[in-house]
Amino acid sequence: MKRLFLPLVFVTFLLGPLPLQSAKKTPTFDVHGPTILAFFPPVTEAELLKDPDANTALDDFQFYARKVRQPLEKKGIEFREVYAHRFSIRRGTTVLTFAPKKTQVGYYFVAPGKKPHIEYGVMTDADLLQAADEYFRAAQR
Repeated sequence: MKRLFLPLVFVTFLLGPLPLQSAKKTPTFDVHGPTILAFFPPVTEAELLKDPDANTALDDFQFYARKVRQPLEKKGIEFREVYAHRFSIRRGTTVLTFAPKKTQVGYYFVAPGKKPHIEYGVMTDADLLQAADEYFRAAQR
């Protein structure tokens, strides 16, 4: 697979400000159906310029998120990107807070009445679709 890597400044110009600045507040997501929360730690543009690996990981994370969003939507699965060190999930009256331990990048799969499943690291769109099929198919049983 051949991809062009655009300089961060150009990407920022095209996409607008990156949703990477650290938020003090813990975001909360209401789960009413099959949901995947793709999480990445908040980083600044300066941090990305200093760390090419983080920049590449973020680029891949966002690239595959764009590719997988529509196929997941067609399957009735909500897909959200989260740029925070922790986030909360509200299912009915229950609120749980999730904070990744070592690996700060990954995917939180959740469905009503089912134990959440976490995948760490950046996943391709094909890998995300396969993991979603496995997790949510099991949730329907």
